[in-house]
Amino acid sequence: MVTRRKRRKKHTFFVIALPIVLLMAYFAVNPDHWYRLTAGSERQRISVKETKASMEERSLADMQTDESVQFNQSLMLINTEYMLSEDFVAETGEYKDSGVDMNICILEAYSALAAAVKEETGDKLYISSGIRDKEHQQRLYEEDPKTATIPGASEHETGLCMDVYVTYYAGDGFLKSEAGQFVNYSCDEYGFIIRYPSYGEKETGIRFEPWHIRYVGFPHSEIIYNNKLTMEEYIFSLKEGVCYEAAGYLITRQRPVDGKVYVPEGCDSYVVSPDNTGCYIITGKKTVATIKYLETA
Repeated sequence: MVTRRKRRKKHTFFVIALPIVLLMAYFAVNPDHWYRLTAGSERQRISVKETKASMEERSLADMQTDESVQFNQSLMLINTEYMLSEDFVAETGEYKDSGVDMNICILEAYSALAAAVKEETGDKLYISSGIRDKEHQQRLYEEDPKTATIPGASEHETGLCMDVYVTYYAGDGFLKSEAGQFVNYSCDEYGFIIRYPSYGEKETGIRFEPWHIRYVGFPHSEIIYNNKLTMEEYIFSLKEGVCYEAAGYLITRQRPVDGKVYVPEGCDSYVVSPDNTGCYIITGKKTVATIKYLETA
C-alpha cells in the first residue's frame, strides 16, 4: 500500500527532476549556449540605433582612390537565394607562407584568432577546408548534398570562411575541446562569427556547424554574436539608405544609383563591402567630434 508520505516524496522528486531534465535536453540541443554560460561570456547586447549623422553623396569609383576607404568582400551574403555571380573573383592572398590561401581581408584577423587559441588553450588551430573553386564545390555536393551546398552558394568560394579543428577534435566534436569552446564564444572579438549557429537553422537552412567560422569584421561580428542573429537576419535588419550607430561606428546600407552612394561624414576611415544583394554596406569608424555631435543632436 502506497502511503501519502511516499506519494509526496514521489511527487517532489518529479517536481525537482523535470526542470533538470528539460535543461539538460535544451543544452544538448544547444551546446554552444552551455559553453557561453559556463564560460561567463554572455555579454550585453550591442545597441544598434538609427542616427542623424550627416550624409555625403560620393562616387564609388572616386572612393576607390581614397586612402581612408578600404574596399573588401567581408559582408557578402552567400546562400542559395543570393548566389555568387558567374564572374565573381575572390580577393585572396597566402597565409604566412603556408600555402593556404584566404580572402585578404581575413589574414590578420585569422592570425590573431589562431594566436589567441594557442595562448588560451595551448592548442594549435588547423584548417580542414578553406577556399574552394567551383569544381571542388561541385564534387563535394555530388558526394554529399546533405552537407555541401551547390556551387555558387558556398562561402568557401570566397575565402571568407574556413572549417577549423584541433588535434583529436574536428567536426561536431570540435565543440568538445577547450579550443572549440573558445572559438565558439570568443571568435566575434576577432571579427568572426559562427556562420551557422544552433539557433539559426530556420534562417540559414543549415544545421549547427560549430567548426565553420566566417569573417565579417567589426563591429558586425559583435553585433551578430551579442544579439544572437544569423547573418541573413543582420543584413536585412539594415534598412536601405538609413544610417545606424553602434559601438563607435556608423553603418549604412546603400543601393547605388548611377554609381553613387551616400556616406556618413566625420569618420576617420571607412570599410566598404558589397553585400551580394545589390547593396553596399559602408562602415565608418567615428571621430571624437562625430561622437559628441551625435550625443547632442
